[in-house]
Amino acid sequence: MKRRFDIAEELENGFVIEADTGLKWHRERFRVLYADTDKAGAVYHANYLKYFELGRAGLIRATGKSYKEIEATGMFHPIVDLRVRFENHADYDDQLSVYARPREIEPVKFGYDYIVRNDETRTLIVHGYTVHCCISKRFRVLPADPVTVKIFAEFGVVRAKR
Repeated sequence: MKRRFDIAEELENGFVIEADTGLKWHRERFRVLYADTDKAGAVYHANYLKYFELGRAGLIRATGKSYKEIEATGMFHPIVDLRVRFENHADYDDQLSVYARPREIEPVKFGYDYIVRNDETRTLIVHGYTVHCCISKRFRVLPADPVTVKIFAEFGVVRAKR
């Protein structure tokens, strides 16, 4: 069954409430660049990962920090798992939004959910998730950093104790 995504309420700073679930998401709006498309004029599949990053960075920024600030503390968030599920396609110059929200957090890994939607047609294009771990510059696995833990807590996603 295809996933649906409708907005019940628009909040400040780019946040929205999903109609069916009541979940809070952060929205970043953008237009598809010509450089993001393939010969057929549709968005090349790998670019959706770039859109996920746009959503994740926007979510972090909207909570008052930036990923750059997290990296300045010597912590990094590489992706260790991901999924992208395609429902429709997007074309050059389409006005899209990427919606992002914290998914789950464990002591050393955490994930985000994403939805990319054409808001003009209300067509869901793709949805998926990324899972990250927290590491040092020397690639040592670390507990999730305080900024990430705080953002997840603000969404009601608390760290599982193990």
